[in-house]
Amino acid sequence: MSTESLKYAKFDRDDGKSYASPMAVVEDAGLHGGEKRSILEEWKRRVAEHNRADGIHTMDHELDSAIERLAGLGT
Repeated sequence: MSTESLKYAKFDRDDGKSYASPMAVVEDAGLHGGEKRSILEEWKRRVAEHNRADGIHTMDHELDSAIERLAGLGT
């Protein structure tokens, strides 16, 4: 695996906050459901874009699980 792929293993926001995993987004009490959904969807978009370039699909499952959990929480 290239080290370039590792940059998608976390998500850095413009405000300087960083998330080490998709579940960290779901569990962030400082965000409302819409913000969490937006972050997860943007993270997934970035991963998908990068995956097309190098064929690595490691984060897809984690992101899908976090999105499903968020939906189950009803936020």
